Amino acid sequence: MRALGPFYEAARRGPAYEHLLGVALLRAGQVFGAAHSLLSALGADPRRRGAWADAATAYAATGRLEMATWLLAHVVQGFEDIGPHASPYPNDSSRAAEAHNRLVAIQRRHLQHADELRFLDLRTAADAEIRERLGDEPLGTERLLLHTAALISLGEARDALEPFDRAAALLEQDPLPAGATLEQMARIRIAAGPAQERDEVLALLQRTAPHSEVLTRLHRPTLLERRMSEQEASLEALLLATEAERGQQGLREPWEQLRLRARASEHPEPYREALTRLGGCRDREEQDEG
Repeated sequence: MRALGPFYEAARRGPAYEHLLGVALLRAGQVFGAAHSLLSALGADPRRRGAWADAATAYAATGRLEMATWLLAHVVQGFEDIGPHASPYPNDSSRAAEAHNRLVAIQRRHLQHADELRFLDLRTAADAEIRERLGDEPLGTERLLLHTAALISLGEARDALEPFDRAAALLEQDPLPAGATLEQMARIRIAAGPAQERDEVLALLQRTAPHSEVLTRLHRPTLLERRMSEQEASLEALLLATEAERGQQGLREPWEQLRLRARASEHPEPYREALTRLGGCRDREEQDEG
């Protein structure tokens, strides 16, 4: 936070300095701050080609691969017909090759993520079918843990609440969770909350398995880290709310991400405020249609 101070001060001088701030934020791991700053730096000016390319990198880091692809399409040769502000680099520009390489990498990542989601959807559907066929017969701990592990992976890939809740419902059938079952429940509550249940399961894990891998991976943030994560939460909530208002859809749904953050984030207020505001807008739209 202290190191970024001079960049924030300089950003007031204009777009070129906002671009520098965006790159500094991206290097510092503040990906939503970087996306916000770089989008502001490029405006709608096709001449700020470096800002378009860096903004695409920032959006890719936030998981918005569709937006990253759209931004890079404005600076890569061969995409002249996309958008009113398309302005590709000259053919012989080294930056044209760099932008093209970024575009190819993002497109590959997008396809890989889509394939991963399809696989996990099929895997969890197959597990649910097996469970249905068994009827009242117990799943057995090993099969149960395989099923819930797939659901946890699906929740992480979709960045959505519902798969985590399905996994938790399965694990809660065990009245006294212990061992690997308890570790999986801790992973779910860390990722998807609610906060009270997360604290309870972590306390139980601390008592029964203090050397658990889940506990060793936990990080206690410093005050500065908390301030930076709070700033990131506000900017992420703003970005997600904007996407939801515009009806933007992709591999990850902004509504689902807002719901997950509102329940599990260490800074839930901006997400809850966004959901409340969006809910009011949706209610008014439904009344108008009625």
